[in-house]
Amino acid sequence: MAKKTGVALAVAWPLAKKVATQVSVIVANNPDLQKRLENLGKKFADVQRARTPEAKISRAMESVREQASIVLSSESQGVESVASVQAAGWKQRADQVDRALQILQHQPRKMQKSQLPRIAAMADSLVAEVLTSLIDEVDSEQGQIGGT
Repeated sequence: MAKKTGVALAVAWPLAKKVATQVSVIVANNPDLQKRLENLGKKFADVQRARTPEAKISRAMESVREQASIVLSSESQGVESVASVQAAGWKQRADQVDRALQILQHQPRKMQKSQLPRIAAMADSLVAEVLTSLIDEVDSEQGQIGGT
């Protein structure tokens, strides 16, 4: 098993290094994107400092809403784009996660313990989607700049 992992790592590592280099060049040349990623990193670090799982989830949903607001504010007013629909969906899903947390607080402790992992999974999925969207945005900007 270790040998297979070593081979996979040997193949994947050069590609990962190349992509990381390209992304860092794009980020370095785009101050707006640099600021957004920096702010997002700070928000996620703040999420990790929360003391309870519920607080971590709630802080993560604040970050999702903030990113959605950034996307929505950068879109043309009155024009419904894929990005604006996606951002509105993020806000709606973040609200659903928060409502589930609020309801969960009023449930017996046994139910809280059994349902919290499901809510955390919903939140993790949403955060991953937002993060992937930012990475995809970097990739599309690279294509517009004329990268390889």
